[in-house]
Amino acid sequence: MFGGGLEIGFILFIAFLLFGPKKVPEIARVLGKGMAELRRASNELKNSLEEEIRNMDRLPEGGSETASSYGHHDSEPAPEDTRPRS
Repeated sequence: MFGGGLEIGFILFIAFLLFGPKKVPEIARVLGKGMAELRRASNELKNSLEEEIRNMDRLPEGGSETASSYGHHDSEPAPEDTRPRS
């Protein structure tokens, strides 16, 4: 995210001035735990999406089930009453 140590040092210096020497380690610890949780959730989401994509690729060899289950090429049965309601 940051290009070098100078930027990180400047940010730490500002945090030290704003929060004091006792709060900076506590804030860093909370930020570290939050970043780890975010990374864990991101990896879990990525893995579940990849698994769903793999499952979608495993279609039956005979074609799609929805077209054959109704006996014609429509994916859903046609509604009986197509007139607009008043």
